[in-house]
Amino acid sequence: ADKLRTIPTALRMAFGRSTENMEEKAEEIIAMAAITRRGGVLALEQKSEEHPHHFTREGLQLIVDGTDPDQVRQILELEMDAVELKYEGYTKIFEAAGGYAPTMGIIGTVMGLIRVLGNLTDPSQLGPSIAVAFTATLYGVASANLIFLPIASKIKSRSQSRIQALEMLLVGILALQ
Repeated sequence: ADKLRTIPTALRMAFGRSTENMEEKAEEIIAMAAITRRGGVLALEQKSEEHPHHFTREGLQLIVDGTDPDQVRQILELEMDAVELKYEGYTKIFEAAGGYAPTMGIIGTVMGLIRVLGNLTDPSQLGPSIAVAFTATLYGVASANLIFLPIASKIKSRSQSRIQALEMLLVGILALQ
């Protein structure tokens, strides 16, 4: 049930506009490096408190607080792992749906064929009944290959680009220190 609640968020991730602008993030790190060069790490304190991006805000707060670089790396890598696991969960929901959909189509076909066998005495109903029965298989296979698995691929692709952006931010934050 908890995984089903994440479906709207996963769909927004798949179909929403990508918010990862690597150039913008790189320019921001460069600007922060200039601030650090002039005023030291403490000059980033205000930025660390009000930065809208959680990962960057957390990293900046750690370096402003004087946390050891190895600890900063470990903390931010744990944060990245948590984000990656969350995105993997989104992907797995749609991969599972893509795996179950053809099976459900086959079940629908079998149920339809049972009905066909029940109407063997009326040959005029055989053709349409068989067509309806096999339509269930078509829907199952089509929904898996045209909806669920492509959504899973899209989420996987988006998550890889977001993780790359976090890796770049990690390196940039550590360089500020």
